Order: sequence, then C-alpha cells, then structure tokens
Amino acid sequence: MTPDAVDRRTVLQGAVVGGAGLLAGCSTADRGRAVTSTAVHSSRVQRADGDPPPVAWRRLAAGLDGDLVRPGDGDYAEAKQLFNPRWDGHRPVAIVEATTPQDVSETIRFARRYGLAVRTKAGGHSYVGASTANGVIVVSVSRMTAVRYRAADATVRVGAGAKLYPVHRALAAHGRTIPTGTCPTVGAAGLTLGGGLGVASRQYGLTSDQLVSARLVTADGVIRTASGSTNPDLLWALRGGGGGNFGVVTLLEYRTQPTTSLGFFLLSFPWPNAAAVVRGWSRRIKVMTGSSWANLHLEANSDGTAEARIVGVCTAGHQAAEAQAMESEIGVDASSTSLFTKSYLDGVEFLGGGTTSPRQGWVAGSDILPAMTVAASQAIVRVISDRASGHRAGVAILDPLTGKVQRHLPGATAFPWRRHLCSIQWYLGMPDHPNLDQLHAAYAWIDTAHASVSSLSAGGYVNYLEPHRPVSAYYGANFARLRTIKRAHDPHDFFHTPWSIPT
Repeated sequence: MTPDAVDRRTVLQGAVVGGAGLLAGCSTADRGRAVTSTAVHSSRVQRADGDPPPVAWRRLAAGLDGDLVRPGDGDYAEAKQLFNPRWDGHRPVAIVEATTPQDVSETIRFARRYGLAVRTKAGGHSYVGASTANGVIVVSVSRMTAVRYRAADATVRVGAGAKLYPVHRALAAHGRTIPTGTCPTVGAAGLTLGGGLGVASRQYGLTSDQLVSARLVTADGVIRTASGSTNPDLLWALRGGGGGNFGVVTLLEYRTQPTTSLGFFLLSFPWPNAAAVVRGWSRRIKVMTGSSWANLHLEANSDGTAEARIVGVCTAGHQAAEAQAMESEIGVDASSTSLFTKSYLDGVEFLGGGTTSPRQGWVAGSDILPAMTVAASQAIVRVISDRASGHRAGVAILDPLTGKVQRHLPGATAFPWRRHLCSIQWYLGMPDHPNLDQLHAAYAWIDTAHASVSSLSAGGYVNYLEPHRPVSAYYGANFARLRTIKRAHDPHDFFHTPWSIPT
C-alpha cells in the first residue's frame, strides 16, 4: 500500500470525526425508545418567559462586538450548522457569534434574564449534537481563533474556537506543537475539555495535560481565569471534565513541545488472524518507546469482507524497526506494509486527510478497557465479523491509553482513564439526514458491541458521547468531585443538557 492510496477514512476513520469526542445505559431492546426520546428531548427546550421582546434583541445585538444571528437572517442556516448534518433540523432562537469574552458574558446575562437555555459551540463536532437545540441561544466561540506563541516560556494562547490544523500550522512556524487529535476542523476547546486523545498521546500525554490556564465565563456571567493559583478546582475540572459543564471557555493556554519529522508504518493483516492481531497490538502498545504510537482498525465492509489494519507513527527513521517489532509481537506476517516519512506539518495534514474536512454523518460509541483478554479479543473480532457477514459496514477503532497518558494518577485531572489499556470507538458512517429506523439500527449495533465487552469495560470517553448513557460512565471515580465543582460554579444548573454533569 502506498501513502497516496491511504485516504482519510483508511488512516483514522473514527478519530478524524471527533475527538472529540464522545455509553451503555440502554439495552438493545430499549434502544428504539431511546433514540426517539433523544430526538424529542434535544430539540424541545422550554423557556421560562417566552421570547424576549424585539427591543431586547436589538439591545443585545447593539452591545455585542460580534454578531447576533436570528431566524430569517440570511446567514442563519449556515450559522446554526454543526459538523454532522444530522442536526440541521434544529432551530435555535439565536446564534451569538462572539468575538470577545464580554460578548459571552452579555449573552449569558441576557439568557438568564429571559429564561432562555444556552448551548455552547466551538468546532461543532459533538457526537450528540450538544451544541444546538430548538429554542436555545447558541453561544459560538468559533470566531475566537487567535494563536499566540510565547517563546519566553514555550507556551501558546489559543482562542477556544481555533481549529486544529491552523493551530498546528501556527505552532510549526516556531518548531513547536501540542498533542491533539487529527481532524483538522475540530475546535480546540471541545477536544481539550474532554481530554484529547491523539497520535502524540503516548509521547506527551493528552491535550488537556498541556493546559496550564483557561479563561471562561461562568453561569453568573463573570469572566474568570482558571489556573494553578486561581480557581484551581475549575482548572482540574476543565482537564477532562467535558465541554458545556462549567462555563463557556474562550481562551486556552498550553505548554508546547518540539516538533520532529514523522515516520509512518501502515500494516494490514489477514482477517482470520484478527484476534491474534488485537492481542499482539495490545501487548506492543504497553512496551513500545514513548515516541511511538499505533492504533488498530477492525473494519467490516459492505461487500462482506473485513480488514485488520494498524496505523503507526514514530520518530522518522524508526518506522521499519517499529513495524518489525509489531509483527513480531503479533506473531503473524503483515499481508501489506507501507513505510514512509513526512515532515511534521505534512504528517499532520496526512493524518487529517487534508487541511480541512467536509461535513459528514456518523453514529458512534465507546468503551474503555483496562486490559485485553483472549475472550475480549475474540468478542471484538466477532462483532466485526458478524457485521461483515451481513454485508454492512462498521468499524472498531482501538486507541492506546499507554505511555505518558499514564504518568498522572487517575485523580490528578478530571480525565479518569489513567490506568487503562485502550479505548474502543464503535463507529458507523451514516446518511446526512438518517431516519429513525436507520438510527435505531445503528444504535442497536453499538449496543451489541458494548455487550461484547461489558464484563471488561470501565466506561466511555466523554468526547464520544452517546444518547442516554449515564453521565457517570464517562468519569469513573472522578464523578463525585466533578459534581461538587459543578454545584460550586453553576448551582442552578444553568449549563444543563441531557449529557451534562448534574448539580
């Protein structure tokens, strides 16, 4: 396989749509009701006092440095879009395109005055469409995109709405980087607040591990700083506690790391050996050098075939040795191998499938595994084999949680999965506007996937949210502390969604 033959879907099918992102609360039998309920609940937001009068909207618009977009405006349809077209039918009562923290503060105070619910949007990649709903004000920080590197202490200040590829491009000019996911259009805030898994996680840790301070607007409309010395409880919570829980983040400050050229090793294996590939991969990711990373794709195709593929990234020049070590651990020769190097920024572009990404539909869920047993490897493979035998597409993407992800204790930040082996993302591409039958079928398959590893799964990754999975499933032992911080900073649960941490 040549590098040019590897497209966006081939490289990181699941990771490129999230990261965001973001699980087994309903049984398969209940899933039909769950999907229908989600469609209703997420779109019917009750307002205490009805619509504000026209004069109030005019005053809000006049007081903003950014723009107020309302139904009937020419740019309303575009302003309310999220990355997944599935949510296009929602009709927010307004979108505030904020350009300053003061815009966010004014909007929150306005919403509280008139009993309106608020949803927050950065890149708009939420797996459950949490950035929109009928009747809400969407506070968008997507225009806050400045990236300012400070050489004196090798930190960078990033606007919460900055997208990942522009961030990498700006930092690469200084020979610096931060570990992130791969999708070029994901917003910095959403990725960071959920933790932030990516190809550099084993070498440098999560995106949120680099976060040294943040600016946010809390439920009382006050602009606050969260750092090690000011509101340290908020900084703890923002490092993996998920978006939309504690306030609207407008600015993030990170430590940066040096860039290097990247080596790639892409391996495919015969499907009859898939369970051995899963076990060998799981052993290798525990011992490979910290500068190396590899994830595993198990993919069912609609033509009835299935594939087992490993995508590996390492320091340039080490790719042949890493590929050989992986094959040796698996004990099976790869059926195809591709080895190559790229400059850092070219590697970022390659992994992201370009410098931007088109809107696309999907449904997904996740599990966190502390270990890989023989039974678990066989069960995961069986889920994909059964899907392929029915000539239906579906993917399991396994990402490592080893290396520097484990340098912190599980309670050091809100991200709880510090002693675990890997995440599994169960991923299905979907039509832009799926009907309920299609959604029921998709979530039924994800429920089947969850059930296959239920005896081992510790929970899910909050950036891969699912409808109606208990919120506590994303936070492990950190859930109680997160609730305490939520009550302290949002006692009346102003930032409430069906997926937010309760007070």
